[in-house]
Amino acid sequence: MAKLEEAGCAYVLRLRETAAIEVLKELKVSARDRQSGVVRQAWVVLGCKRRYRSTRVRLVWVETSKEVLLLVTNQEQHAMPGELVAALYRQRWRIELFFRWIKCILGCRHWLAESPRGVAIEIYLALIAALLLQLYSGRRPNRRMMELIQLYLLGVASSQDLQAGWQRQLLHLQKSKA
Repeated sequence: MAKLEEAGCAYVLRLRETAAIEVLKELKVSARDRQSGVVRQAWVVLGCKRRYRSTRVRLVWVETSKEVLLLVTNQEQHAMPGELVAALYRQRWRIELFFRWIKCILGCRHWLAESPRGVAIEIYLALIAALLLQLYSGRRPNRRMMELIQLYLLGVASSQDLQAGWQRQLLHLQKSKA
């Protein structure tokens, strides 16, 4: 968490129930926070041993239908109210699925870029390619369609190979739909 703080990142992380927590100051829970499931929040220090201690962080207890989640953030209460911490964590699965989809469409496991701007460009290119494929085929693009384009762009496949591959993919999609 200290590295994230140094990098200027805002974060919301889930803690295990067994985490070592030392409460420094209890914080008020507003009515809006309570409506979103927040039952408690406090400034805390994490870690049982001095050398593993965290900096001061805010811990938000969020009650769900199954359990109470322990969510830690470095954001002040006025900057990110408890209700927003809870909402952000609830949306995490959609965010994970979006990045999984992007990685599957791109056909790679790692980002090629190392800077935030480079990653943004990769995401934009993947979205543009996916939209163009959908416009062309009338269907959501799959990995095979993206691979055909990649082979063409690498110079391994000719435009005729690309066209033939597209026709095979479209026929395959039509047969699987029928």
